[in-house]
Amino acid sequence: MAQKIVIVGGGAAGLALASRLGRKFGHQGDIEVCLIDKNTIHIWKPKLHEVAVGVIDQSIEGLQYRDHGLKNGYQYICGAITGCDPQQKVITLAPVLNDEGDVIIGERSIGYDHLVLAVGGVSNSFNTKGAEDNCIFLDSLNSANRFHEKLLDALLQLNETQDSVSIGIVGAGATGVELAAELHHVIESVSQYGYRSISKQHLHIHLIEAADKVLPQLPEQVSFRAQSVLSKLGIKLHLSVQVKEVTKQAFITKDDELIEASIKVWAAGVKGPKVMEQFTALPITGRNQVQVDDCMRVKGFDNIYALGDCAELIQESGKPVPPRAQAAAQMAETLYNNICLKLKGQAEKPFIYKDYGSLVSLSRFSAVGNLMGNLRSGTFFVEGHLARIMYISLYQKHLISLYGWFSALVYRFAQKLLRWKRPKLKLH
Repeated sequence: MAQKIVIVGGGAAGLALASRLGRKFGHQGDIEVCLIDKNTIHIWKPKLHEVAVGVIDQSIEGLQYRDHGLKNGYQYICGAITGCDPQQKVITLAPVLNDEGDVIIGERSIGYDHLVLAVGGVSNSFNTKGAEDNCIFLDSLNSANRFHEKLLDALLQLNETQDSVSIGIVGAGATGVELAAELHHVIESVSQYGYRSISKQHLHIHLIEAADKVLPQLPEQVSFRAQSVLSKLGIKLHLSVQVKEVTKQAFITKDDELIEASIKVWAAGVKGPKVMEQFTALPITGRNQVQVDDCMRVKGFDNIYALGDCAELIQESGKPVPPRAQAAAQMAETLYNNICLKLKGQAEKPFIYKDYGSLVSLSRFSAVGNLMGNLRSGTFFVEGHLARIMYISLYQKHLISLYGWFSALVYRFAQKLLRWKRPKLKLH
């Protein structure tokens, strides 16, 4: 009987792992690779803010799991995990519902020989009152589409009334900063599409951060340059400001200041998804992450792995691996090699995180970042066109992990041709 490798979560890490394992083992017959995700389309998570503002169209940029699985040797199953029984080697999937709430597929149980949890992470509200009820958490394709719908409604209203709209973003990390810059770009561009009464004076963007600078996890020079660009764009920065409550109309700060916003986004902090609380047989932390050893094996189990934002892997320094796209990609690479070694009966190798720096896109206006590693000793600061090109190359590297070198180049070229003849903004 074929061994079954089940990967739950089709984000950057899970999909890259399924793609490589599928291409290596999927057509051999003795090993079955299965990818489970509640969505049918994959969008690279660092691009969700572009989907939200309409700069990219998921019909062009999105990857169809079922088609990709056919071509890369893995089976795709649509579903959301709700339970894990490691003793029986079974996971449970929730029923699949249609738009009317009718059950299409009932609850199912999926058996496995090797299980990989790659369900990603979600924004952490830190139990802030009203945040979950009144904010959009920009950490999934559904939430990006929800923001896009609200933005289209606001643009339509603005064009008719010449009133103003305020958008508040909590968290000045990469997601918050990139979203704020992209929104400014959109407002400058919509006049080409018939919104002739809208100008940048009609949009007020508030970026709220508890730390005393934007991009607080990055070096001072990167933070300073990003902050300078955002300020020049007219984005209102609220630094060293903590939000204690969110209402339908505004954010209420710790000092009882009101920051009014008709569209509210929460992009602060990262934790594992709420469903992880139900995995009582596994070692789950207070942040809904599963504890893993240095080979990404869930502690206490030799056939269950976890990687990416849903995993807590403590490095030799005593610090956890940071929730970054580059960390997820490195984990997927190491776990692919380790699964191959395990199937051969050989010892697995520990994961060692290498920080290559960070790049942050500021829409078409600029990009900033710091590079580390092989370029030179220490940290190398980059900005402008060079940083923008390097940022784009990260997406190309992601595509290579999904398709291989040649197919990734063909896919990217086809994307460019499609976008050349389509609108620059998705306004529907």
